[in-house]
Amino acid sequence: MNFVVSPDDVRTAFGLTGVVYFPRYSNPHNQMNDRAALLLSSIGLPDTEWFSSKAGLRADDSINLSEWYADKGTVPKECHDWLVLGMFADTTLALAPDRGTVYALGDGETHLIYTAIHRDVESLVYSLTRFQLLQQELEGGDGEDKEGRVDALRAAITAFDPLPFADEDSQWHLTFEEVIDGIW
Repeated sequence: MNFVVSPDDVRTAFGLTGVVYFPRYSNPHNQMNDRAALLLSSIGLPDTEWFSSKAGLRADDSINLSEWYADKGTVPKECHDWLVLGMFADTTLALAPDRGTVYALGDGETHLIYTAIHRDVESLVYSLTRFQLLQQELEGGDGEDKEGRVDALRAAITAFDPLPFADEDSQWHLTFEEVIDGIW
């Protein structure tokens, strides 16, 4: 399978220690989409201070959403087999393993709330990688036309997958506003 990002693209952006590879997940209740499984095991998922791809600080923490959120409220039935991918902009991201869709999770009054944020893991890794490269450019002293560069990246991500910016309250909108405001 071909992906829009390569292992070299991700390692170049995040370094050798900034990428986490996941084994093929074969639990009978969580049959992962082949494309997502291949990407996570061969290209990996970034792990930085602003995107933590680890479900917890301990290696034995569960990645199963039902177990991970057990003490935080009710997990909707349709989410029971989802897998926690990591944290982005203080929001937990989870993968629906059968479809491959990535969801942003939030705490509702009585149950977990979820919104599709990426059509698949490839879109997530593409977006994170492109965002990291933009940050490196801006930190490297080439901060001219910051707003134009952020807008260009927003357009590139949206052309690849419209979901990250489909919701005005998405973590991507918030993050890009913070970059423009100089918070990042």
